[in-house]
Amino acid sequence: MSSFRRSLLAVALLLGLTAPAHAQRGPVAAALLQFEEALTWEAMTPDWRRLRPGWVQQVSNAASPAQTAALMVQLETNMGWEAVQGSWRGRRDSWLAEAQRARSPADVAVLLKELEEVTLWSAVSGSWRGTRPGWVARLDAIASGRGATGK
Repeated sequence: MSSFRRSLLAVALLLGLTAPAHAQRGPVAAALLQFEEALTWEAMTPDWRRLRPGWVQQVSNAASPAQTAALMVQLETNMGWEAVQGSWRGRRDSWLAEAQRARSPADVAVLLKELEEVTLWSAVSGSWRGTRPGWVARLDAIASGRGATGK
């Protein structure tokens, strides 16, 4: 490879042009997509297969934390009760109200992390156990104001 091409590749990497699509979204939106990808089809309502492509596009285009929160609620609404701990029934209404009021990436990060925490292991892919620690750390950083801001 020529030095010119190596230089172009280095610039592209620095600018994120070759980064995965998730990296180019806001960090909370990327975390939401990553969590959804870990969910099994069995954990979701039958309608999710039809809704998912449009939902993914909407998350990709979300321009605010409020939009990301609304899409997070749509995901949760399409998760079956079998996918979450029984205690979620008692918390869900207040969680939904908090999601409706979410206005910052930190707000959405806290709520997304909580949703993941009540999700049963049987509702996620086996690879989620390895992915989860870094995912949680990124959301914790956003929630505490130490992480990147964004959708």
